Amino acid sequence: MAENSDRSRLVLAEHSTDEVFQSISTSSSQEEIIPQPFSTQAVDIDTSSISFPGNVQVDAEGEVYTITRGGSLHMSGDQGSDRHTPWHYASQQSMGDFATTPSMEEYAQFIGLDSVASEQLAAMQETALIQSVVFIEDAYKYRSIHHKVDESCLRLYRHYQSTSVHVFRYVVIFVLHILAFFEPPSSLTWTSDIRFRGDRVQAPCWLLESIELMCLVLLLLDNVVRGFLLGKYYFVRHKWDLAAVILLVISIIDWGVSASLGCMEVVRFRRMLRPYFIIQNSSLMKKIVNCLRMTMPEVFSVLTMLCMHLYIFTLFGMLLFPIPQDSDVRKRNTTHPGKHPAGFQDDPGNVTEAPVSPIDAEGGQYFSSLLDSFMSLLVLLTTANNPDVTMPAYSRNRLFSIFFMLFLIIGLYCFWNMLTAVIYNQFRGYFLSSMQSSLVRRRLGVRAAFEVLRRKKGLFHHASSMAPISNDVGGFVIRAVLEKAMLPKTMKSSLIEAKQKVKQHPELMYSATDFQQLFTALDTEIAPPTEVGVRWFERPTLRRIQRVIVHKYFSYFGMGVALCNVVVITVELATEFAESFDDSTSDLRVVNFAFANYYVLEQLLKIWANGPRRYIHFKSNIFDAIITVALVIGELYSAIKFGIPFFYNRSDAGSITTLWNVLRIINILIMVRLLKIISFFRSMRVITSVLLDLVSNMKAFAGVLIVIYYVFAILGMELFRGVITFDNVTESNVTYECGSYRQLQYWSNNFDDFAATIMVLWDVMVVNNWMVFLEAYRAATSAWSYLYFVAWWLISVIIVLNLFTALIMENFIMKWDRHQIQQEAEAFHTPVTLNSVHDMFRGLLKEPADNELLMQLCLHQHLTLER
Repeated sequence: MAENSDRSRLVLAEHSTDEVFQSISTSSSQEEIIPQPFSTQAVDIDTSSISFPGNVQVDAEGEVYTITRGGSLHMSGDQGSDRHTPWHYASQQSMGDFATTPSMEEYAQFIGLDSVASEQLAAMQETALIQSVVFIEDAYKYRSIHHKVDESCLRLYRHYQSTSVHVFRYVVIFVLHILAFFEPPSSLTWTSDIRFRGDRVQAPCWLLESIELMCLVLLLLDNVVRGFLLGKYYFVRHKWDLAAVILLVISIIDWGVSASLGCMEVVRFRRMLRPYFIIQNSSLMKKIVNCLRMTMPEVFSVLTMLCMHLYIFTLFGMLLFPIPQDSDVRKRNTTHPGKHPAGFQDDPGNVTEAPVSPIDAEGGQYFSSLLDSFMSLLVLLTTANNPDVTMPAYSRNRLFSIFFMLFLIIGLYCFWNMLTAVIYNQFRGYFLSSMQSSLVRRRLGVRAAFEVLRRKKGLFHHASSMAPISNDVGGFVIRAVLEKAMLPKTMKSSLIEAKQKVKQHPELMYSATDFQQLFTALDTEIAPPTEVGVRWFERPTLRRIQRVIVHKYFSYFGMGVALCNVVVITVELATEFAESFDDSTSDLRVVNFAFANYYVLEQLLKIWANGPRRYIHFKSNIFDAIITVALVIGELYSAIKFGIPFFYNRSDAGSITTLWNVLRIINILIMVRLLKIISFFRSMRVITSVLLDLVSNMKAFAGVLIVIYYVFAILGMELFRGVITFDNVTESNVTYECGSYRQLQYWSNNFDDFAATIMVLWDVMVVNNWMVFLEAYRAATSAWSYLYFVAWWLISVIIVLNLFTALIMENFIMKWDRHQIQQEAEAFHTPVTLNSVHDMFRGLLKEPADNELLMQLCLHQHLTLER
């Protein structure tokens, strides 16, 4: 035993656990190893010089084992891991129902596996197999493995992480948020225009309150179950989940107040808390929010410099465009204090204004006070009031344009682009580290599955086995894990193919390196399509025709024909627009009929030459087929209704509208078919791929934007609901300044209900004419209303949309670099692949070291790995 203890080392940094455990197995074939607590904080400590008492040894993870006489390996897992309940080989739909079934060895013999498979399966402890299945599923979903791992909790955990539970959770969150459209003030009116809106359709208070309470209770129950599965140690360290419980308790208390007041309370605080649950249940959205939080210090520094730029030019503007003491503008500002730069008046009335000089108009309208000067230049920074704000001064002296040009050059083209660069740099840096953490979670899940499979083995009693238990994992055990894991079929197929590549004989034993290499197939989120070959005809003549049709130049010729068709449509619409749609024998209808016949012939030839399987293999052919079928249906309907276009058939007045609609649809389909030309240009394919990636990756970014919209909409309703009013008698006798809220008839843009508020926020985010809203609500409330609109503009436009721009830039750079590498490849047959956010950064990630993974496993609070 002294020799064993002298030979043992804590070798996390230099040696693999396979080597250490192999030495332990060789030297103690007749002894039992029982783990005892030992600190795992020390690394790279040579234990050969340390004298361990009696029969103590140290393994590769820093665990101390007491060597006792016994003859077989003993294990003690977490919370009942010693229970040798049999492994249930049920269908994937059983959702982890590990009921009592025949033992592993009996099952292997029942399905006819050979002796090697029987030995591998009989040696495994069933709880370890259950744990490995869950760890593989966690790795596939980038989930943390830090949760309870006893058998009963794992069964509940698999139900909790199932697709049906996820969908139900999202439905509950959706219903909770959609209540805002029905809660007072209800959005159930045909229009939001305060002049014609009429009475609202109000849902019963008891119904809305009951639905809300049910949603809140379900979400609270969801978080309680999550906390139970994580355990107290990990749950209190998950700040998102802990905060969710606190907010749910506050929401239920606020609900009680609302119910007691009969839905008549003035402010509902809980409605602004609802969007938190959207973010909490999306890992990618949490990454984006954290990215925004990490970006704020650098963004704040740029915004500070931008504010200094605005402030300095505000003072310059007030000095350059003062209001003379005896000017009519100063007198009007004193007489009518309610009149604001946008022309919205507190006290409407007809005002007769005397002509003023341009310089006085500039100072009086845009630079009359410090606040007005600052807001005028802030709006100019978004170009919403350009060149309106410059015209009065520019009309007086052309040199005044230098002031505004310098302001825009420094603010718009320097600071603005600098802000985008800072956000992009922070986005890339944080997301890179976040994706690295996700990769570590995936590799940790795979390694945890391997460790529990190779360490937690039951008593090996198979008759044909006389050799000591191996520290590796058998191929049939891996197969059993894959069959039970809830993975997509394409992913399981990729893993089975990977087994053939890793091992020439997949039934052999897998080391830790082989196991990790096998499950790198999880990184292939989109399986590449397999090429379908052409089945050539035997007759030489048919084969030559077939070669012509399957050649890429035949497709090029077809696109040339489609381009000619679009050119003809363009000429006809430019020269004979009315005649082309009113006459059933017009040149446009004749040309389209002829081209449609060619499209049908082209698709039939492609199906004949390629065969059905190869034809549908290419998405471009499916796109062509759909458009061609739609064209055939349109042309057949047109021919039946109005006759063949080559023959004269005058249409009566009643059918002209139908003919016009049919021809419109046919021409639209022909122009849509031309979009296929994108696949023939490599650069256009890259751009198209980026756009498609944005659609697939838009969910998380759109979710963050929805959350911001929801919070600001609820807040805007509480601040500005009912402040814009309309008096039919008064308004009909008043003339307002051009460009003001009332003169532009913006009555539908208000904060009187949730749906109308969403539209106002959209209009302000676009920033075109947003100064109209600024001045209208300032006049209706106070100058403090600027804070709400400026805050919305900063968060939605400056922060979130720039973050979205950063995503586009990173995706395009990645795609373009890959395009440059594959520039010599054939562009016509190269499929357009979609990439997730993880794919965008995968080439920059580093594989975690075994030491790091083993140390994290040692620190797992619910998992005890033993030999």
